[in-house]
Amino acid sequence: MEQVIAYPGTTTPTLSTNSRRHELAGFLRSRRENLSPEALGLPRTTRRRVPGLRREEVAEAAGISTAWYTWIEQARDLNLSLATLDSLGQALRLDPQERAHLFQLAGHPPTIPLPTAQPNDQVMTPLRAMLQGMEPNPAYALDPRWNFVAWNSGAEAVFGGLSTMPREERNYLRLIFTSPLFHHLFVNWEEVARCSLAHFRTDSSDHLDDPDRITLVADLKRRSPAFRDWWPQHNVAWPHSWRKELRLPTGNRIYNTFDLELFRPSRLRIVTYIPAQ
Repeated sequence: MEQVIAYPGTTTPTLSTNSRRHELAGFLRSRRENLSPEALGLPRTTRRRVPGLRREEVAEAAGISTAWYTWIEQARDLNLSLATLDSLGQALRLDPQERAHLFQLAGHPPTIPLPTAQPNDQVMTPLRAMLQGMEPNPAYALDPRWNFVAWNSGAEAVFGGLSTMPREERNYLRLIFTSPLFHHLFVNWEEVARCSLAHFRTDSSDHLDDPDRITLVADLKRRSPAFRDWWPQHNVAWPHSWRKELRLPTGNRIYNTFDLELFRPSRLRIVTYIPAQ
């Protein structure tokens, strides 16, 4: 049985689930391997056996022991204080999105229960009216697992008949990585796929043990070489405005897309496509 180690006097959350500990360990490892020694003012030598920084270099920069940092990357069951997380974020030069992801994986702030059912009529009725009001521009809503739960006729036309698609396939991330139609539709497919994966990772970081998430990730690892290669990179992102170029029958069209989170506790992601000027 693993020993629980904590700094004296701390009352921080314990990383109690195996999946959360391993996700945190993988995230830190990926960021350490992507950071050059020069970023910390260290000389680059030809004798380095690992990409990026060594564990002891990160530990020294964060002001913690090498053993302690090694235990974190080994996914041991530890109590990580806010001060320790802040020091790690600074040592690894994490941007605001990555810092938020780090704190989320470590249990700060407390988790929010994941909805287990379709949003009720009090949510869906105004949501459908909102999406219809955005026509003819494509617009849709995704649940926390990135399943399509509502869309307008613009989205139906652009994305190839969502209403006739098997429900288990009607997942945005699954379609991005496995659908030939989606691969052809997006001119900048790799950018869209990478960014979508980063957004999904951020959205689902609080629900690592959700069975549907586990099934989706396992299925995409099996079906998509790109997903299998990119998933271990642990990239994260926040909702923002960005451009997608689509191949439409009328010719290529560039859209600015906006996404936001509404309708708590359903926690739906609303995405709108607005033609770029």
